[in-house]
Amino acid sequence: MSLRTIESSNTMKQNEHYNLHSTPQLTAIEKSFTYIQKAIEEHKASFSLTDIFFIVDYGCAQGTNAVVAIEAIVEAVQQKYGTAISNQICTVFNDLPTNDWSVLIKTISKSSFTSLALGKPFYEQILPSNTVQFGYTSSAIHWLSKKPCNLHRHCFVLAGQSTAEEMAMWKAQAAEDYKIFLQHRSNELKKGAVLLCVTLSRDNSNDTGNLPTYDNLYQSATAVLDEDELLNYNIQGYYRSLEEQTDPILLSELNFELIYADLYLLQHPIYENYRLKNIDFKEFIEKFTEFVRSWAEMSLINCLRKDRTEEERTKIIEDFWNEFRNGMQLRGAEHFNKNPYRSYIILRKL
Repeated sequence: MSLRTIESSNTMKQNEHYNLHSTPQLTAIEKSFTYIQKAIEEHKASFSLTDIFFIVDYGCAQGTNAVVAIEAIVEAVQQKYGTAISNQICTVFNDLPTNDWSVLIKTISKSSFTSLALGKPFYEQILPSNTVQFGYTSSAIHWLSKKPCNLHRHCFVLAGQSTAEEMAMWKAQAAEDYKIFLQHRSNELKKGAVLLCVTLSRDNSNDTGNLPTYDNLYQSATAVLDEDELLNYNIQGYYRSLEEQTDPILLSELNFELIYADLYLLQHPIYENYRLKNIDFKEFIEKFTEFVRSWAEMSLINCLRKDRTEEERTKIIEDFWNEFRNGMQLRGAEHFNKNPYRSYIILRKL
């Protein structure tokens, strides 16, 4: 597996941009609070008074949202096992080496619990075997470890424009990545420990809930990119269905049992602010654009030809996002009113 491929495709926009523009992802985390409680109720792993109680967030980005999740997990652990366990808890914030670690460290330094930051892809084992008590990931594992092939008619494999061959290759890559992710988590988790995955997903009709956003991204790309760059402009994500994530044969092979699996289409907080007249249409367009930019800009940067000057690259990027804003202006706010589907899956290590 190419670390370079993973890093260059899936890094969030830096300089605290992601922290400032990721309220839709926070909505998904807030929805997970009840599942955190359920996961702790199902936690059966043993530990002594001298053991470190490791809690890990896989794919923490710049930390603002991750801290919210970790605080909820720590609180649930304390409620079940008592506050005396607090000194044993160690939280691990994991993301790619190219993550904006200076921002993350600044963010988690404000928390009251002991924390470690670990820069390594979660498609590898990142901690020793049989050490983790609670694993958590949110809005992260839909990013694939590598691009299986170029998409010829769109930037997103689930937009309804992929050929059968393209779809098969992306589906296979997503299945392989998911198996690898779970295999490493199975190695790391103690027997009876739990893993809660909050993942961008799709329903039985293959609707992801946010296809208009991807359509607007692709239309923006067609306006500013050359043909060879457009071919390389692919968003390296795949939204797995519940069935793909809960295959009983796969889970049994990897020593997991399924505790819960639910699917939700969440409200989009930026659109809700607009609907409630807290912001006007112009503000909605700007806030929504910056939200998309926080996770999608690296895919644009990576498709640009290496012979482009820095001035050309800067202009293309700005022109792209102006096209994106124009597309929103033409389509209207209601076209962008949905948060993606999220799956909430609790697994326990056998």
